[in-house]
Amino acid sequence: MSNQSANHGEGNPEAAEHFNTAEREFVESPQGKGKIQQGPQVGAGEEAELAKAEELGRARSKGDDSTCLDGL
Repeated sequence: MSNQSANHGEGNPEAAEHFNTAEREFVESPQGKGKIQQGPQVGAGEEAELAKAEELGRARSKGDDSTCLDGL
């Protein structure tokens, strides 16, 4: 009987490697590159919700973050 457990504790390194490999392959594929170029598609109804969430986040922040990528 083996003393090694199938329980990996906080994470599963084999599953993480499988995910990372699949993610990398998708990003490098023509389909993935197309999705990246499309960028996020935000509907008209979602714009107001996102602006409200951003405003709430800024109101709760500790101050200006000069490394923020505003204006993108």
